[in-house]
Amino acid sequence: MTRRFPGIFLIVLACSGSIAARAQAAETLCDPSFQNCRDQLLALIQNENVGIDVAFWFMQDARYEAAIVKRWQAGIPVRILIDPRANPTYPGNDTMIADFQAAGIPLRKRTASGILHWKMMLFAGQNTVEFGSANYSPNAFVPNTPYVDYVNETVYDTDDPAVVDSFKTKYDDSWTDTTSFTNYANITNALTRTYATYPIDPELNFPPGQDFANRSVPLYNEETQKIDVIEFRITDRRHTDAMIAAHGRGIAIRMILENAEYRNPQYLWDAWNVDRLFAAGIPLRWRGHAGQNHGKITLLYSQGLSIFGSSNWTSASASSQQEHNYFTTKSWIFQWFQTEFERMWNNTSPVGAAETVPFTPAPPDEPVYRAPSNGSGVTSSTATLTWYGGPWAHNYDIYFGTSPAPPLLAANVNLGPSLNTSIVQKYITPQLSAGTTYYWQIVSKTMANLTAAGPVWSFTTPGTGGGGLPAPWTDVDVGAVGVAGSATANGSTFNVSGSGADIWGTADAFNFVSQPLNGDGEITARVASVQPVAAWSKAGVMIRDTSSASAAYAYMLVSASHGTALQYRTAAGATAASVAGTTATAPTWVRVVRAGSMFTAYQSADGTSWQAIGTASIAMGATVQVGLAVVSHNNSVLCAASFDQVVVQ
Repeated sequence: MTRRFPGIFLIVLACSGSIAARAQAAETLCDPSFQNCRDQLLALIQNENVGIDVAFWFMQDARYEAAIVKRWQAGIPVRILIDPRANPTYPGNDTMIADFQAAGIPLRKRTASGILHWKMMLFAGQNTVEFGSANYSPNAFVPNTPYVDYVNETVYDTDDPAVVDSFKTKYDDSWTDTTSFTNYANITNALTRTYATYPIDPELNFPPGQDFANRSVPLYNEETQKIDVIEFRITDRRHTDAMIAAHGRGIAIRMILENAEYRNPQYLWDAWNVDRLFAAGIPLRWRGHAGQNHGKITLLYSQGLSIFGSSNWTSASASSQQEHNYFTTKSWIFQWFQTEFERMWNNTSPVGAAETVPFTPAPPDEPVYRAPSNGSGVTSSTATLTWYGGPWAHNYDIYFGTSPAPPLLAANVNLGPSLNTSIVQKYITPQLSAGTTYYWQIVSKTMANLTAAGPVWSFTTPGTGGGGLPAPWTDVDVGAVGVAGSATANGSTFNVSGSGADIWGTADAFNFVSQPLNGDGEITARVASVQPVAAWSKAGVMIRDTSSASAAYAYMLVSASHGTALQYRTAAGATAASVAGTTATAPTWVRVVRAGSMFTAYQSADGTSWQAIGTASIAMGATVQVGLAVVSHNNSVLCAASFDQVVVQ
């Protein structure tokens, strides 16, 4: 059975003149942080004698259902728009729908891809509509404990004819829509409109036909003074980008957010957007009270504009879900929201409750490596580093090289989060050299730049090392080394591995990456890391007469545990000598300069201010070898060292 709203057109025609003559409609905003907003809605239901239209995402409070059924049983027409897709998430919604169906009330359900996100009741005889952000749950309209345990909501009742008439038209549009809605129960006659068709109030916004973000963002961009926001969920970056831009041009912005949405795995991009707002320096607070911040309110001060309704800052709320929003310049509404915001921001409630607390960003999960497995062999020319980044990381620092403390290869690589455990992040390494052990590490980062580091893993390439160097560089093992060394280069960055007993005494054993130097010249490099195979494992820059084990040389080194030093041999086969440097460890800049037979060694902490360590007179030929020397000090184990900013001149 379908009941029509008797006499509705007569009521509209008879009252329209007097309503239009009023200076302001009777309107209220109710604050469920401390007020009972349920009773006023139940009163509207109980006092309705012409017709009730209802639309909701979910209903869990049986008091509304019982009151509506009672009016239906008293002969008052009722229509209800529903969306059963809410049932799995919101227990009790299915019971409310079943009770309405059992009572015989006509129901239609939304079937379009975007959900029915309306929360509204229209009372035809009282010419009033109630709408806002509050779903019809037991705690959305009444606090459990005022200011301490409540759901922050917007509950708006109005008999402003422009607003009420707009909802009448939009409700009829949905009731007769056979594309986005289908009959659910108790409809046997043809679908017909109940009201006259009215123009839509330009202050109202009804997605999906009207994009919420497209309406909002230009207004943010026009603001010249101040913006206050209470927002439940943020996944549409258009709002975030506009807020960051406004902050950048000096607009004062304050935002109150919802804690539970920040790390809600169903909405991963909320954290991305909130962290970006935090990193931009926008003042953020979030819920300190028990309950929820479910409000969706934006105040634009220079425009005197209040934006509120059902839309979150999400793409779905902007353009696919069925929503209702109000962009109003009514001054009493702006002042009401401003008072509420100031109370929450400054915690000035009558009971002194901490309604908000400063926002605290959270770190990402530690990355979980997938491949190459630790200690494995890699036969390809490059390796694909693969890891599971988890839901909260967005950027990654990638460390890679032949040192067990691998240097930074790439910073802030934006590979995004893992939406599920089957989604992984990948990064292809530079060209690999044969016979080389490589080390890698991933550091996950949020948009707020909080980090979580994974462990250091390694893999090894087969074959004999020594390749991968551009001309004129060559790599050789000098003297009686126990394990063959290797070297790779990428621009001015070198990764060198060497064994050898030492560079000392009358003969040396180490790995040497070098090129010819004719006449005077110098070599400078930063020793980025030295693997601590032994306390005297060392890496540094060297000018050497020949590649013979007993050749003359000058060597400015950085050791693993014994600081820096200039070591040198004045002639072939002579006993090496040393000048102690400082206690500095890697990373440290080093330099050796040749001027005739005089060799001077330097070190620097920053590559700008240099400290002379010592000078030695050494007889060498006109053409010598200049390069990078690494020795393990344990002839059976390779020592890996990393050099960058390598310059020969």
